[in-house]
Order: sequence, then C-alpha cells, then structure tokens
Amino acid sequence: MFGFIKMLNNLMTKLKQNKRLWFTSIFVVACAGISLALLMLISTTESISKEVYVSQSKNFVETYKDLVKVQEIKLHDISLLISYDETLIQALGNNNLESIKKIQKDINTKLNQKNQNTLSVTFYPTQNTTEKLRSSVVSALQTKNSIFGIEVLFDGVFYVYLLPIIKENIVIGVAEVRESIYSIKDSFDRRSKEFTFLLDKKMLPFLSLKNRDGIYSDIGKNHLVNIKIHNNKIVSYIANLDGKIIEDLAKEDYISDKEYFLNSTIIRDVNGVDIGLIVLGESISQESGFINMVEKMANQVVMITLGLIVSLLLFLL
Repeated sequence: MFGFIKMLNNLMTKLKQNKRLWFTSIFVVACAGISLALLMLISTTESISKEVYVSQSKNFVETYKDLVKVQEIKLHDISLLISYDETLIQALGNNNLESIKKIQKDINTKLNQKNQNTLSVTFYPTQNTTEKLRSSVVSALQTKNSIFGIEVLFDGVFYVYLLPIIKENIVIGVAEVRESIYSIKDSFDRRSKEFTFLLDKKMLPFLSLKNRDGIYSDIGKNHLVNIKIHNNKIVSYIANLDGKIIEDLAKEDYISDKEYFLNSTIIRDVNGVDIGLIVLGESISQESGFINMVEKMANQVVMITLGLIVSLLLFLL
C-alpha cells in the first residue's frame, strides 16, 4: 500500500513539472467527472419524475374513488328519505301502479329542478309481475340488501342505488335512485383535470338505438366515447393515440408526452363485468399543473449542480 501511494506521489510530481500535461490531465479528469455527474443526475431526476408520475396516477384514481363514495352516500340518502313516504309505502303494498307512477313523476320533477336532469327515481313493486326486472333489482328484492354500483341501461350509463322497501319484514318493492356517470365530470373540471369515460364496445347492445346512434364514436379497437359529453380536445388526442398506447391505458398504466399526462382505472358494473375505462388527465400546457412543476424542479436541480461542478473546475484551475 505504501509503495502504491509513493508511486502516485511521484507521478503527480512529474505531471506538475510538465505544466501542459498537468493542466491537460486536470481538464480530462474534470470533464470525465462532469459527464459522470450529469449522467447520474439525469438518471436520478428521471427516476424521481417517474415516481412522481406513479404517485400522481394513484392520486387521480383515489380522487375518483372518493367522488364515487360521495355519490353512493348521496344516492343512499335520497333513497332512504323516499322510502319513509307513507303514501309510497301504501301504493307499493297495494300494487297501485297509477299512484306509484304519479309519486315517481312528482319526485323526478323536483330532483330535475335541482340536479340538471342527471338524477332520477324508479320504483319496482314486488307484486307487479307484468314487468321483467333486471338481475340487480331481483337481487335487491330477494336478499333485502341495498345495492350500489354502475349499470349500463337502455338510456345510458349510471351510478345506481337500489334500496328494498320493507314493511312488516316483507319486501314490498325497490326504490332505484340513479345518476349519470358523467355527473362527476364537473368535479374534475373544477380541479382543472380532464375526465373521460370510454365505454367498452361489448356493452353497446345494452343501450337503446335512440341513446347510442349519433352519440357514441369509436376510440381505438375496443372502446366508444360519448361525443355529446366529451366533445373536447382530449378526446381528439386519445382518438389519435397509437393502438398500443390505448392498450396500456386499458391496463391501468399511465402515459406522459408533450401534450397530456393520462392514466386510467377500469370500471366494473354491479355484476363485476368490465364495462369501460375512466381516463383521467392533465394538460402539459397547464402552467400550475404538477407536470410543469416536476419538469421545472428537475431542470433547476440539473442547472444548479452543473453550476457547482463548473465552479469547482475553475477553482482547481
């Protein structure tokens, strides 16, 4: 070890005696050090940026889940309030269809005045055997348990809350309160976030002709978008994406380029069937957006570190 140190010391002495070789050596070593430092720094900032993207992607999905939970509480409260109506209970118990329809119409009129036609109520009397009920309503009737989830119905895609109405421990009917899946779009708009629902093409037959023709347009191989609701820039952007990128979104991955940061979550209905994707995103051009913040922070760190390295090089010279 001592001999190695002595050899290095002799080498340094000889280099210092040859000024040109000494400064050249310092310059080469400094450049190599700068290059290595920049490479490590860029790699580190890219890794940190990726972690931020993953974290933000999870945050977007959690925000959506929180809004869905608020939606469930809202529909539950409405259905519970309705279920206490003695006039409704009597009409359901007597299977008085005319009275049930009148109560239903009056409630929907009041709801529409406050909720811009996104909310509606339907009642299903147990004794009405002439109407064919869908599986979720039958399940609520048979189990006496409330059900909440998303359903694709003839007139659209809805958050649905089904509450059995029970009299003397007997189910006399089910109250259904539903609201359009697009009702939470305003919540994302207020957060300057983009919300887009892509419906799986296999669910198209569940919609009536009136509620699909001229309303839905193809996006990729397997999905459709409601152009009446989502007639905006982000839809055109998603439509022009490569098929492989849309497949990555369908796997709940995220993408980030010069225009948008996008991520998605798979949407399943009350029966556990995949019915589409919720795509959440943010425009890169948004000055206060987290993407710009990440880029600015990364660039500032690189510039500060580079300045320190250059200062150290000048000091050594």
